[in-house]
Amino acid sequence: MKAHTSTSGPQCRHCTVPVDGSGDTCAFCASYTPPATVAQKIDVLVNRVDIIRSDGNEILRGLPADSPLFAIADLVSALCHLRQAAVLLDRANDVLEADAAVVRR
Repeated sequence: MKAHTSTSGPQCRHCTVPVDGSGDTCAFCASYTPPATVAQKIDVLVNRVDIIRSDGNEILRGLPADSPLFAIADLVSALCHLRQAAVLLDRANDVLEADAAVVRR
């Protein structure tokens, strides 16, 4: 099987965005600063979970009335687990921030 090769020109070395030849990094990657602390990284993770939950709720609301009950139950269960994951990540973040504050004193 032949590997896929892009015919649209060079791509950013960090992502798949095409670059115009003025460098090997796209404008976004060139100016992006990743989160510096563990707390910021966890906050980003919680935001991603919230986005996924929002997408899942949209899917749930858009299901036809004759959708299989067990499929709906599984989707609702998954959304509840995602909510609980966000709560637990927030809790872990609070503990880590409190611990870091004690260490700084």
